[in-house]
Amino acid sequence: MQISEKILDANKKYVKVRRERRDDKPISSHAQKEILIFTCMDTRLVGLVEEAMGFKRGEVKVLKNAGNSIRDNCDDVIRSISLGTIMMGLKEVFVVGHKDCGMAKQSLEDIRNKMLERGVPKEAIDSIDLANWTGIIKDEKENVIQVVKKIKNSPFVPKDVKVHGFLIDPNSGELEVIINDNE
Repeated sequence: MQISEKILDANKKYVKVRRERRDDKPISSHAQKEILIFTCMDTRLVGLVEEAMGFKRGEVKVLKNAGNSIRDNCDDVIRSISLGTIMMGLKEVFVVGHKDCGMAKQSLEDIRNKMLERGVPKEAIDSIDLANWTGIIKDEKENVIQVVKKIKNSPFVPKDVKVHGFLIDPNSGELEVIINDNE
């Protein structure tokens, strides 16, 4: 059985159970708590971050990327946060970095070599600033601080939006407050 067949089979069982429990009722696509969480795409955080913060499905918006970083000249994160705050009324952003982040363990040389091994043309790699493009971080806590600053300083994010910074343990779910924008 191919992976896509396994996924579709699992999905049929999942949908059946949701329907039997009557969990398939529509919910709003807008965040019920007017909150956006920006975190890393690390698999250990799937479901953990929202639960550790006391949120349920549909209550908050979640935005993820590798290393929960905002790279120079890459506006997708700011664009998403801006549209969420302006069009959906989000009032708070929680930047949630995590301990033991893979983006703090990478080297440009390893990334470059793996890109070449996977068939990414050398010319394409050489045409970019690989350090900026990858978004490698040196320190998880410092990354959270820098990301909060970039969001707060963006002309596209309304100034009344609170931007907080947390660091989460990917095993226990324990949160450490790095920046509390309520103080």
